[in-house]
Amino acid sequence: MKLLQLPTLIRRSILISVLPIALGFFIGGLAVFILLIPSVLIKTRSKYTNVLFRFGRVVTMLAWYLLLECLGVLSAGALWILSCIGLFKNARWIQRMHGKVQYRWTNGLLFGVKVFLNGNINFPDCSALQSGPMIIISQHRSFFDACIPSVLIGKAKGKLVLRHVLKSELLLSPSLDLFGHRLPNYFVTRKSPNRDKEIKAIRSLGLGLDNDACVIFPEGTFYSKRRFAASLAEIEKTDPERLHRVQKLRHVLPIRTGGILALLDATPDADLIVIGHSGFERFSSFQDIFRNVPFTSPINITLQRIPHTEIPAEDRDKAKFLDEQWQSIDLWNEQVRQSL
Repeated sequence: MKLLQLPTLIRRSILISVLPIALGFFIGGLAVFILLIPSVLIKTRSKYTNVLFRFGRVVTMLAWYLLLECLGVLSAGALWILSCIGLFKNARWIQRMHGKVQYRWTNGLLFGVKVFLNGNINFPDCSALQSGPMIIISQHRSFFDACIPSVLIGKAKGKLVLRHVLKSELLLSPSLDLFGHRLPNYFVTRKSPNRDKEIKAIRSLGLGLDNDACVIFPEGTFYSKRRFAASLAEIEKTDPERLHRVQKLRHVLPIRTGGILALLDATPDADLIVIGHSGFERFSSFQDIFRNVPFTSPINITLQRIPHTEIPAEDRDKAKFLDEQWQSIDLWNEQVRQSL
């Protein structure tokens, strides 16, 4: 996107200035929508009742998201002043304060999913996430599931700071741009011609992890049948021996091993956290959200902590081990769907 190619200050100025305008537009549109509902329903004899209410839910969710963006930018400004205009931005206490705001922001977004889209989320026991070092790999199916690791860490009530490997497109979120650059995160350019540079930068996140945690979404993008087929074709060319381990996956994409292996290599004493979920696939596009709201099935989340002593030492064995963990997440997804 051209906005991402602009200098940071210009990009942020444009996006932050647009935020209140967009929020006002959506709130105004929602108000008009609410006022017109009675007359429209009377004229159409309730023919389009479901469509209208689905539209209202989606617009309200968008307005809620924009409100959170505005609050996030204001919080970033307050924390910048509190850190003495950035003088203490790397101090542990200010990093933890940024992490707490990040938790409240992501938790607020999932709150909106619950209230406005009727997405009821069943959270697992988070006590295993109270202390690090941890490398967290999380399933990725939607716009919203990137919030899960931060929310789970917040619910664990530990004192760690969460690091993320994120796609560079997320810099179009002003609050995520500001907070993302104040915490030790890395924004990946997914189609970068210099793959070694990206892997090296990801590896650096794992250095000095101590009692903290680092999150990576090893699928790299949302699941779809087209992407799954493309991933299998790539694996067949580059690692045909691996193909038999991943070709029977039904609900997840095969792991892209480069980033996660780099993190595990940088922090060999870090435990591995594997997070999976079922139900967020209904959030994979605006069309899916509009088609499915209000959601009638719950969103389930599972997590497992694997001690670092159980992780193989050699990269090839690690890759096989990671595929096995991902197969377990795929099987869990199938079992959850069959139980509904």
